[in-house]
Amino acid sequence: MTNTPRPTRSEQREDARAKARELRDKRVKGDQRKKLLTTVGIAVGIVAVVAGIIGAVIFLMGTPNEKVDNSKKVPANVTALGGVIIGKDLLIASDAEVKATNHIVIYQDYQCPICQIFESPNSSQIKTWAKSGLAAVEFHPISFLDGSSLNNYSSRATNAAFCVANSQPEKFFDVNNALYANQPQENTSGPSDSDIKSTLSGAGVNLNAEMNSCIDQKRYAKFIENRTSEALSKPAVTGTAIPSGTPYILVNGTLYDFKEYAELTNPALFAQFFESNQKALID
Repeated sequence: MTNTPRPTRSEQREDARAKARELRDKRVKGDQRKKLLTTVGIAVGIVAVVAGIIGAVIFLMGTPNEKVDNSKKVPANVTALGGVIIGKDLLIASDAEVKATNHIVIYQDYQCPICQIFESPNSSQIKTWAKSGLAAVEFHPISFLDGSSLNNYSSRATNAAFCVANSQPEKFFDVNNALYANQPQENTSGPSDSDIKSTLSGAGVNLNAEMNSCIDQKRYAKFIENRTSEALSKPAVTGTAIPSGTPYILVNGTLYDFKEYAELTNPALFAQFFESNQKALID
């Protein structure tokens, strides 16, 4: 046993905000580098005559004269605030279904170890609730922990998850579980894009041309950046307070305000909280 005090919610919140500021600084520098690389790429495309180079330009830019602009790309099957709502039979839940059943909201970061601590033991029962129609589960993947990875695992995993939501949403729940199962330790290099694709494939995703392109392009990077900023600055979905970090979990608008890790790792405790906050559903 250790006598080291557990971090308070306030300490977790301050740590999350510090990491968010660090991430924003790194992204500013990264954007400058990306602009330079884009300029060089365009110049190469203009003078390219070798078929292999032309093929690369087509892959990166769509056509030799048309640049791929992902700044306004929005995944399908996702709410305006970036939520992926899984309901009965693990399919995307309709608005009517969400209103008619229990509503679980989970703000999460795929690099967040505390999120994994909650997800691993609780995923099975949450899956049962969603599959049976007892609850609609609204996942909010955000990305503010790239600074805790040596190769931006947080944003890359989040992008891959949104790629799945966009074109193969019936696989999202299992992909969400698989990404956590393969979560790297903090301050290490996480799985490469190729490794992430293997994780998705293992969860049943068809790695067709659309899926590969979506992952390779980091298609939803800007969408993720915007949704992350909103998530940490505006009241949570179904809640009244601004999320203080991840995981941030609500059941029918009531915050699961855990004080001890046991409240995250013991599914019976979360099941008890869920039951105490259930709606009186009408068959």
